[in-house]
Amino acid sequence: MTFRLTNFAFVCLMATANAVAATANIVADNAMIDNCYPTTPYPVALTELDQDGSQVFIDADGLELNNNQQARFFGNVQVSYSDTLLQAPQASFSQSEQIILADGGISYFSPALAVRSQKFVANLQQNRVELSQADYQLATQSGRGAADILLASETSLQLSDASFTACPIGDNSWALHANEIKLNADEGWGQAWHTVFKVRDIPVLYLPYLSFPITEERKSGLLLPNVGSSQRLGVDLELPYYFNLAENYDLTLTPRVMTNRGYQLKSEFRYLTEDHQGLLHLEYMQKDRERPELTQRYLGHYNQRSDFTPRWRGTLDVTDISDDAYLTDLGSDYMNQSDTQLLKQGNITYYGDDVFASLQLQDFTVLGNYDKAYAALPVVDVRSAEPIPLLAGLEFDWQAQYAYFRNDQALIHSAHRAHIEPTVRLPFISPAMEFMAEASLMHTRYQQNSDQLQQDQTQTIQRTMPKLRLRGQLNFERSLEQQGELKVQTFEPQLQYLYIPHRSQSEIGLFDTTRLQDDYFGLFRENRFSGLDRINEANQLTLGATSRIYDANDREQFRFSLGQIFFITSPTELQDPFQQSLTDIESMLAAESMWQWHRRWFVSAGVQYDSDNRNLIKSNVTLDYRGSDKTLFQLNHRYSQAVSDYEISQIGLLGTQPVADHWQLFGSYYYDLNHSQMMEAHFGIQYESCCWAIRLVARRQIATDLTRNPTDLNIPSTFDNGISLQFVLKGFGDKAGFAVTDMLSNGIFSYRRPYLLNN
Repeated sequence: MTFRLTNFAFVCLMATANAVAATANIVADNAMIDNCYPTTPYPVALTELDQDGSQVFIDADGLELNNNQQARFFGNVQVSYSDTLLQAPQASFSQSEQIILADGGISYFSPALAVRSQKFVANLQQNRVELSQADYQLATQSGRGAADILLASETSLQLSDASFTACPIGDNSWALHANEIKLNADEGWGQAWHTVFKVRDIPVLYLPYLSFPITEERKSGLLLPNVGSSQRLGVDLELPYYFNLAENYDLTLTPRVMTNRGYQLKSEFRYLTEDHQGLLHLEYMQKDRERPELTQRYLGHYNQRSDFTPRWRGTLDVTDISDDAYLTDLGSDYMNQSDTQLLKQGNITYYGDDVFASLQLQDFTVLGNYDKAYAALPVVDVRSAEPIPLLAGLEFDWQAQYAYFRNDQALIHSAHRAHIEPTVRLPFISPAMEFMAEASLMHTRYQQNSDQLQQDQTQTIQRTMPKLRLRGQLNFERSLEQQGELKVQTFEPQLQYLYIPHRSQSEIGLFDTTRLQDDYFGLFRENRFSGLDRINEANQLTLGATSRIYDANDREQFRFSLGQIFFITSPTELQDPFQQSLTDIESMLAAESMWQWHRRWFVSAGVQYDSDNRNLIKSNVTLDYRGSDKTLFQLNHRYSQAVSDYEISQIGLLGTQPVADHWQLFGSYYYDLNHSQMMEAHFGIQYESCCWAIRLVARRQIATDLTRNPTDLNIPSTFDNGISLQFVLKGFGDKAGFAVTDMLSNGIFSYRRPYLLNN
């Protein structure tokens, strides 16, 4: 018996759903077919629930039933189940075979996948769906392709004679073609066999087997290689292999081949628990052909942070290398070639309601021909967590420290230092003004040990110094109009009086103390030295002011700060028998400015000047143009009278500019004005589309030599030339490192935007 009815809708019972293709598996029996008969000529929807409680809707222009065993739907057939939809010009269902068949141009949509196919077959007994001549598009990530056969089960998707690409429709820049591709939804990974990688339909690489992610899940396997070349290393090839050991820890092993030097193995182990996280990085080289006298070369880096309780935290940061020239010869993923110090430091910190305390162990490995630094084993700091309120608005604060220093190569090979500093403070803060008056008593006790100094210099040394500090600031603002735009200008003058009497400190060694760099905000420091081994004498006034202009959106467009230290009584010049340069008697004038006179143009500058000796100490100026996300230019100059006791004067030019659709040029150039020579130059070209990117970079830079005096012009500088190639398939690899600022931050001198710094 055949029955036909047009313009009708119905709902039938569903037995199960395919999890990958999310296609409805319709189960019908005679009773259900009877329930689907409409009783009126109007569209009818009868609701039945499947085993999961979901509903299946089939909408069609017409229906034919044959002996209650065959059902054929025709005319704009739509099968919807949960959040999936199947569209076809016609479909049929066989009760006896439990098969749904649709053909004539199929469209299937789910939250994860969209498929267009010529034929659709669903076997309900086997819970399997097959689509022929299918074009698919991933919905949750970049990815599309085609397959002669697309076979879906509850947990996997299998494609035969298939392709995959992350490029949009119409762009065939690259694609993977494979005899078979299998996507496993539960594991979150895909596998491909006999894969050919094609660029513009040109085969460039064959892989017998390939695995790749289809979700955020991780899996062991090879990562993309890194390729480069330089005079120092020759051809440099790295091929990382990733081990997904567990959910919360993993390992990456990277064999490295350098044609000029030999073989190296790198490893990186990461772990993460509820209370701990850390990283262990090791680099090992059995033999370096360029340095046969060094039998083994290695670098080790370990970093960890542990939150034992909400109040207790521990950190560890340790780096060690086999020899001083390791970084300059081989480079590293964790250190710069120009670095001259390696840090070894461990901390345990307690955050209490009343007391803040820390225990620190610290040592520095100094590379090159420099004096060894003191190791602090340990430094114990204890201070009040919050000021303690007293009468009449007064506050009491205190801090204490004990430190033990060791350096077997120094004149004073060990020393104990104990310091305590109670402070009484009277603060007043309002929107219009700020005032702070504080008085402190600084007492420090040393026990220095030496085999060469006189007996009286190795005994206990005590130093007690009072400190008085008065500081005030006023905050003025006014509205002004510029070019029809309403803005706000501020004026913030501040004045500080600082008094610290002179005390003889010449017999105290320098264990953790050096002269700090002065800038405008540094003029208002209490001490011009780091550490506690030197406390500057002061009977001085510091006068300064800052003016800012904000636009209607509260963005800072202009800032100018100017300040100077005025000595009421001239300080006594420090006499230092340990031959350290710690002059502290300059009457420093410092200025800083930033100006954004156009939305794309910025200029920033700073200067520190010794007004007594009429001597320029330090200066810097930077001119920036940011035309767009891909257009940037910067011209900068920096001068310093003493950096590691050497004068520097350098000029730099860097930028990046699009030259055509998807094409971009970038480069940087730094020149040493004192020595009249180039220091570093990079030039590169990059192509980037929405689905892939490639970058070619050529560079030339001075090779770091830790044994060479940079002021000795009789020794010519040596340069290292190199070229590198970086390639990324978007959606199939990591895009990190292809931003504009990343392109300009790979050399010795990194790109920076000083006008964004908040002092």
